[in-house]
Amino acid sequence: MVSSQPIPFAVGDVVRLKKPHPCGGVDWRVVRLGADIGVKCLTCGRRVLLPRRDLERRMKMFVVRGPAGDHDSSTTDSRTSVMAVGEVDS
Repeated sequence: MVSSQPIPFAVGDVVRLKKPHPCGGVDWRVVRLGADIGVKCLTCGRRVLLPRRDLERRMKMFVVRGPAGDHDSSTTDSRTSVMAVGEVDS
């Protein structure tokens, strides 16, 4: 069993998931933190709760990070701060 640090999320982060929502959107804004993380689809506005583990597994990358004071750079996983080639930071 591999023990790793959880990805630090903050309210206001925008994450891109690997698979699209049925509405076609792939970007979600974090609106609630806890054992379950609340995310809101930026395309249709649907809100869902995902267990932290599921969100970490389904996440492709961060599109926009929330307030900088909430993140500890020493625990940031390398996959969370790298944008895919050709992606535009909005």
